[in-house]
Amino acid sequence: MSNKKKLKAVSIMLLLIMIASVLGGCTTFDNFKKTFVDKQVVGDDNTITIGIYEPSSGEFKEQGEEEIRGIELANSIYSNVNGIKIKLVRVDNQSDVNSAKGAIQNLIKMKPAVILGSAGEANSMVASPYIESAKIPTITPSAVNPLITENNKYYFRASITESQRGAGLAEYVYSVLGSRKIATISMKNDSANTAMQRGFNSKISELEQGTSGDSPGVSSIVYQKAVDVDFESYGKLVKSIKKSDADVVVVPFGAENSDKLFSEIEKENLEKKITFVGSSNWNNEDFILMMKSHPKIKVVFPSDSVFSGGKTTTKSVTAETQRFIIEYAKKYGNDSEPTSNAALGYDSYLLAINAINRANSKKPEDIRKALSELSNVRGATGVFTFDEYGNPIKSVNLSTIKSGKVISLYVTNDKTTAENMGKIK
Repeated sequence: MSNKKKLKAVSIMLLLIMIASVLGGCTTFDNFKKTFVDKQVVGDDNTITIGIYEPSSGEFKEQGEEEIRGIELANSIYSNVNGIKIKLVRVDNQSDVNSAKGAIQNLIKMKPAVILGSAGEANSMVASPYIESAKIPTITPSAVNPLITENNKYYFRASITESQRGAGLAEYVYSVLGSRKIATISMKNDSANTAMQRGFNSKISELEQGTSGDSPGVSSIVYQKAVDVDFESYGKLVKSIKKSDADVVVVPFGAENSDKLFSEIEKENLEKKITFVGSSNWNNEDFILMMKSHPKIKVVFPSDSVFSGGKTTTKSVTAETQRFIIEYAKKYGNDSEPTSNAALGYDSYLLAINAINRANSKKPEDIRKALSELSNVRGATGVFTFDEYGNPIKSVNLSTIKSGKVISLYVTNDKTTAENMGKIK
């Protein structure tokens, strides 16, 4: 290489370091320099394996492929740790619990130092005992069921839990919207909805106790209704909501049933009065398409992504957020908009290599310990610190839908923690 080209390469490297320093602070610069600039060989073998346990077929194929995209993007940017090359190996759990058992066992035989996956709650739950037995630290990008990490010190998650999302929604409803007339509709025998409702109600109670000036003992939840999965009495439900005078309604329905509810709301001319609060499942094409029929309905829901429609929320954006957006477009094309699942896959990889760097070891047990001790790691979806049970302590990003697009709306002031389920780590 000529001196001119060498000088240009050094200049680019210095520029990247300066950007990381400005956007991320000293901690980001130190981690960047230590991990990707100061290359030191650990041991004799210059390769360390990260396993990908994701569905490439079956019901969760799309979600799994999105997470794989994020993981492979991160690997293309950060392909080594301290001079040790990262090798990715993949298995397809086929979105099926029976196939998942064989897939995780085959992956373990490849002796990965860390495993990333899986999309689909059941796939991750099936893998949990095998992972614990093999003592390989594992990060699920998107699975939120508390049973996955319960009593398993080797399983971590990049995504916040449903109870955390519920708490974040409660902060927005109570502190930003200023609502004191909230209706909650819950779904019977739905563990995810139950967890979200529990987090929401708990945070509302906490905020009520800490707000001076409100009448003591008066609940902000003015109406509650538990419905079955085959619920169809939307007209009657809306009349009850109207009678309660609620200005916020927490809803457990997906796109099809929300469409029925919103149609009844419009018949009662309540669309301008009420804000509807839902789950992260509202961040999908079916719901967005359905909302085009209800342009005056206001919705709020959690989104693991801090960006949408090319925009970022100024509060949670990190240097890694910007890098992810730019590099995603380069790798997958400008017309390919990154999803939350891709961002969580990307962050799972970053958490893994930060732990490998911290451990300065290729032994899974050392990496697990380092992973549990990570703090303030900047990812595409925010800043990560793990609690003692392997759950991230993070702010909650909330979104809405305007003109057929998901738009970032609010980032909670409080960092939420997952429910203590009595787990031992």
